[in-house]
Amino acid sequence: MALRRFDNKVVLLTGSAAGIGRATALRIAAEGGTLILADRNLAGAQQVAATIARDFGGRADAIAYDAADVTSSRRMIDNALAFHNRLDCLINNAGIYRRNHFAETTGEDWSLVLAVNLTSIYHIIHQALPALTASRGNVVSTASTAGLEGIAYAAAYAASKAGVIALTKSLATEYAPAGIRFNAVCPGRVRTDLGIGLAPVENQNPQIAVRPSKLLGKTETGEPEDLAGAFAYLASDDACYVSGSVLVVDGAQTVG
Repeated sequence: MALRRFDNKVVLLTGSAAGIGRATALRIAAEGGTLILADRNLAGAQQVAATIARDFGGRADAIAYDAADVTSSRRMIDNALAFHNRLDCLINNAGIYRRNHFAETTGEDWSLVLAVNLTSIYHIIHQALPALTASRGNVVSTASTAGLEGIAYAAAYAASKAGVIALTKSLATEYAPAGIRFNAVCPGRVRTDLGIGLAPVENQNPQIAVRPSKLLGKTETGEPEDLAGAFAYLASDDACYVSGSVLVVDGAQTVG
């Protein structure tokens, strides 16, 4: 029997037009979820919504969302609640990745990465708390192995993802009495436009630039579908006793 863990559940997913977000949206839709797909690429999110309707007969609504814009982050929750007047799960997946030597990283780039990857999550959760309290819902945020171990040529990205991990653990503690769960997924190297599409940094050291997967039978890079199950698990009631968890999904990349 196919899993139906998201029947009668409303899930808001940011960064849903491609990559991990798209794969996770399709996984949750296959399990009966009703989705609200938020992305700066509205046309891409609409295409995912159409795929969900065609392949699973489910409902998915697409809304425009710019994680770099504070007002957009807050407005997104209001727009999402207008569809169903409830929210059972929030998946924070929107993010950007900038690579450069630290000495050449501008203040503008640093601020943008922190704004999109971390500050936007503060604004979204802050606005969504009343709805999540009412549903005793949960939040799953995309962190990164870079937030656990750092990463060469992407200090701002690593710092932002370390912040996501700390925020997740802090809120899991504070809101446990309210029954709201907070968890994070730490992907390793994944074949997405975000993770693979950037040009190499000039004069980078190849010995520290890439940490491949060590998992037998896999390539050095995971696929978005390799992550979707982790997000679906943490977002579902199967994880009802899991909060404050940081789930590493990296093909043993960070082991040893």
